[in-house]
Amino acid sequence: MRTSITTLLFLALAAACGGKSAADLQKEARAALDAGDAARAIEVVEEALGQDAVRHDAPAAWRLEQIRLDALAASGKGALIKSSLDRLGATYPTQANAALYRALADRVKGADVPGAIEILTAGDQRFPADHKSFAEAIDALKANAALPPDQVEKLKALGYL
Repeated sequence: MRTSITTLLFLALAAACGGKSAADLQKEARAALDAGDAARAIEVVEEALGQDAVRHDAPAAWRLEQIRLDALAASGKGALIKSSLDRLGATYPTQANAALYRALADRVKGADVPGAIEILTAGDQRFPADHKSFAEAIDALKANAALPPDQVEKLKALGYL
């Protein structure tokens, strides 16, 4: 009887998820990202994160969130990365560390310099002990990019200029 109920619950969960497990969706998202289809990768990740099983499996959810962050970086969406890191920092404080902020800013800087600066300034505020490395990264962006006037004003207001 117990085995029947477990099997029935598993089948109901599989039917609700379209038959795809979190691992299947993770592989699908990674394959889309590796093929250069960041939009599809984000779509698959969001589908996977909507599953109850994933919401209760923190390691699986974090792996999916990493794919989403990579896809956002590949798309040059720094502002979305920053807001994602703000959200993820509360849930995954160990994983959403200073090195992750710097790495994502580095990946997005070619397509979205203002977004990269947002990520770095957010990281600097969240990890004051790593101020020197964030300030150096911001200085490198300032030196190698023509910043829009609003970004210059923001950096002045934050004390980086």
